[in-house]
Amino acid sequence: MNKRNIKTWKNKNGNLCFSYDMRNSMENSGIIIIVISLIFIGIILFEYLYFNSCHSLMILLFLILFIFTYLTFCLLKDKDNEKVIEYMMDKNVSLRLHNEIKKLGENIYEKKRKFYRETKGTYGIVIGTYMLILLSNNDILEYELKYHYFKDNQKGGFYEFIKVPRKCSDPKHRKLIEVISFTKKLSAIKLNEGVKLSMIILGILFLGISLFLILFYMYIKLGVVKFVCAFLIYFTIYLLSQIIIHYKNHKILIFIHNILFLPIEFNVLISPAITIFTSYIFLIVYSFFPPRMLVFLLKFLFSMNLSIESTIFIMLSLGSIIATYGEKYIQWIIKRFSPLKNWGNHKYEKLQEELALYVIRKNNIIFLIYFIYLLYLIISNFVQIQYNTPLISIAIDNAVLKSFLVFIAFSNMINKSGEVDIESKFLLNKILKLIESHYNRN
Repeated sequence: MNKRNIKTWKNKNGNLCFSYDMRNSMENSGIIIIVISLIFIGIILFEYLYFNSCHSLMILLFLILFIFTYLTFCLLKDKDNEKVIEYMMDKNVSLRLHNEIKKLGENIYEKKRKFYRETKGTYGIVIGTYMLILLSNNDILEYELKYHYFKDNQKGGFYEFIKVPRKCSDPKHRKLIEVISFTKKLSAIKLNEGVKLSMIILGILFLGISLFLILFYMYIKLGVVKFVCAFLIYFTIYLLSQIIIHYKNHKILIFIHNILFLPIEFNVLISPAITIFTSYIFLIVYSFFPPRMLVFLLKFLFSMNLSIESTIFIMLSLGSIIATYGEKYIQWIIKRFSPLKNWGNHKYEKLQEELALYVIRKNNIIFLIYFIYLLYLIISNFVQIQYNTPLISIAIDNAVLKSFLVFIAFSNMINKSGEVDIESKFLLNKILKLIESHYNRN
């Protein structure tokens, strides 16, 4: 650093100032590049105009290579200047930081420091130079270095190191040095209450369904006898661990017992998933039973030869409408004739019934139906576009889509019916007067 002839002094404010032999990396660089480029272009034009050839275009390659090399050299010089500035800032911060930290408290210490030059524009014009200090209490101190031009038309300038730091409040600066844990990043994500609750619900359901599938897989893989034996062995070991802990309370034994208890705790999460899954099964059964009976009547009482596509259309159209707008009918059946009803034996049964009834509310079912149809549309259209073939068959795909249109039309009709203002008494009065007018000739 001595080769750069660094000069230091203090100004009237007591701030350290310094100057050095700055390497003007980009000084006159634009003029040099323009002049050389014009020379090369002149050579190319001369050849084209007088010799009607363009062989000198190869010179452009050398021009580009020259510009790239020159700019790289300039940037290296600029980096060298930056090292001098960083060295001076780091040195002066180290001299003063200890006293500043003592003012804040005994247990506070420096965790990290970072040199930062703030720039703007595509040319990288420096608008601020800082040394950021991260403290153990997560406060950030900011030392600033200001650049001043010499007066009296002297060439160049000098830097002034502001000896008193300030607390960093600029979010952009804080982000450069702050160490943010993954948990803190998650907590910083702003979500409304509805989204958070939805994520929790989906998480519980996903975990519950996953555990249920694991148990089901074990049941299929092991068979009935082995599965029951494995369960009995596990349950016996768990009971033994509980008895041992009752008589001898040891940390290792408690740890083993807690591990053995984890599957039981996780199994509790299966219950909500099974309740919701069972609710939707009953919803499908009760919703599609009336249209199934209608298809049966049309076939056997009226001897209508319904195709598979027509049957699917009737089933999906009426089934989705009944599932959505027959809410009270389905809830009444679940409360009276399903295993999910409240038998009055335990509070758990009451909560189970409430959950079962909630998930089949109209708004939830409408969302579910729209989601299923959307998924079907995406998959069927992708298969159609990608492979030029229907998902199932042209007729069945058409029946599914037409049933969705019927559901949309019915939903819109129900929604619009609330806007129709019909006064029953007034309407009846008008009808009766019209009938009476036929008999009253006067």
